[in-house]
Amino acid sequence: MSNALEERIVELEIRLSHQDDMLQTLNRLITEQQITIERLQADMANLRLYVSELLATQGGDPGPEPPPPHY
Repeated sequence: MSNALEERIVELEIRLSHQDDMLQTLNRLITEQQITIERLQADMANLRLYVSELLATQGGDPGPEPPPPHY
């Protein structure tokens, strides 16, 4: 094999190695982000349930707030 061809192959192997590393890093980050998103969605669902239960125990939505006394 010629020296130039061997250098090209080595360069391609190095680039492939870097791309594999980058792909694994991105995959790990996306997985962590998905876990965070799912946790936040569960928190939001719990908050919605909590607020709806609070409103139900207080007699429902109180409607619009009256204007302040100085209005």
